[in-house]
Amino acid sequence: MSLRAAVILALALIAALFALATFVERRGGCLQGKPRLRHATYTLALGVYCSSWTFYGAVGSAVRDGWSYLPIYLAPIVLLLAAPGFLVRLSEAVAREQASTVSDFIAARFGNDVVIARLVTIIALLGSIPYVALQLRSIGNAMAIVSGQAVGATVMVAAAVLLALFAAAFGARRYELAGRSEGLVYAIGLESVIKIAALAMVALLAVTVLYNVDEAALQRGLATLGQRFEPADLSLDVAVIFLISATAIITLPRQFYMGLAEAQNAGDLARARIGLAGYLAAMALLVLPIALAGITLARPGTSADFYVLDLPMVAGSSMVLAIALIGGVSAAASMAIVDTTALATMVSNDLAFPSVLRSRASAGEGEIGRRMLQVRRMAILAIMLLALAWALLISPTRSLASIGLIAFAAMAQFTPHLIMATYAGKRDSRAARASLATGLGLWLYTLALPPILPDWATGALTGTLADPVRLFGIGDASPVVHGVFWSLGANLVVYAALAARGMGAPVLPRFLRGQRQLADLAELAELTASFVGQEKVDAVFPGPRKGVPISRRAAKQARDLIASVVGTSSARA
Repeated sequence: MSLRAAVILALALIAALFALATFVERRGGCLQGKPRLRHATYTLALGVYCSSWTFYGAVGSAVRDGWSYLPIYLAPIVLLLAAPGFLVRLSEAVAREQASTVSDFIAARFGNDVVIARLVTIIALLGSIPYVALQLRSIGNAMAIVSGQAVGATVMVAAAVLLALFAAAFGARRYELAGRSEGLVYAIGLESVIKIAALAMVALLAVTVLYNVDEAALQRGLATLGQRFEPADLSLDVAVIFLISATAIITLPRQFYMGLAEAQNAGDLARARIGLAGYLAAMALLVLPIALAGITLARPGTSADFYVLDLPMVAGSSMVLAIALIGGVSAAASMAIVDTTALATMVSNDLAFPSVLRSRASAGEGEIGRRMLQVRRMAILAIMLLALAWALLISPTRSLASIGLIAFAAMAQFTPHLIMATYAGKRDSRAARASLATGLGLWLYTLALPPILPDWATGALTGTLADPVRLFGIGDASPVVHGVFWSLGANLVVYAALAARGMGAPVLPRFLRGQRQLADLAELAELTASFVGQEKVDAVFPGPRKGVPISRRAAKQARDLIASVVGTSSARA
């Protein structure tokens, strides 16, 4: 396939998604009154979990690691099918808090502690930037493979710009956070259909090719793949990957955004669980015939991560090759768009908002809301540029699965806090701060640092007590098991120790600390109008406000309006 044809296909896909999102945003009224269509689309949109790591990397992981590929899909399926009560309770808690991001929700349930919100945001940001970079890298590699030209860097730059524009156009259209983009939901729902259909076409080609291959070659392929799935190879790695994958279906920023922030009611996620579990099972099963065909027929030197593209080329099927390219680009694009949208919201609310608020003295009607929207769009661009830089620097030989697992391990750092936020009655904010900081530090040292260490530093640390892949010389586990053991284990120990000592009276840091209190309802209305505009304020606050005391009801109404722009925990603080 020529480079020109590959680029045209990719641009056509992005244009189709953009056109659908635009249609829904502008003429979405025609879709009202069709709850079944919306719920089916919402369920499909949750398939954004399956990124290029699934479309390309799952085949490579199955070929190289055997059992280790499976828990990434099996663990979320088990959670979805076995824990409907948890999903309902989580959805109800998120709806009650009116939370729009995972950081907002956890912080709101730990006494509106903005430090906790910032720590969760930093963890999500550091864990997700390499994951977004993985999507850009996979697009660049795919284009290079199908065109036979070394165009990876150029393609990645172009993809980063296009996807950032898409995310800014539909993920940050308005400054209100709730129900931000029906267009994005429908576009991502369509993308999920495209990628599963594309993977099914490649799997069908694989079955056809295997049917016609000579018996000896088929038996060699079966024997090689079978060796990867020997019962004796069910190791601790599989159990640890299962552990960090189980709740990734809700803790990953894109999953929380799509599954909870874009839900129309608290029962949506629980209703979607069967359909989503079926989608994940189908994607996992389609990987196997492609892996077998790749082992049997792939050209020497071909990375197993790209058997999905190599197989149609070997079989001489240009149509399936085009479909495989579209499916992979679609999987990568949707993940990058939704993740940057969710992360930008977290960055703007939890990291940038205090600076925006400090300038409120000069803020006119709706000015803070407009500034927050600008910050959100700038954050989308910044996150995509950081991901691009990471993608350009990382070695093309790094497996897609290894990068993805580092991201999953990062999100596991706040998984216990999400569970406590859903269930526990008493939550210790100081213990949460300390445990999140501990987990973050050890995750950075044991998982994020080793892949980017220069050779001289790796050599200097190897065998010492500070060896990041064998800390204190303890154990001989794989990097993933080692890193999760130290980071998540220390995280839990620190929380348990501090909470048991009763160090955790709720801490309520105030953005307004040091500033004068609001004098009356008029000042409250003025502050609120700087976030949402005068029209909405007038609709909520019943005549004259000068000299009228601020009632609890008025304070709650103002807080809810402000929360629609900056999130619950920031509004309360």
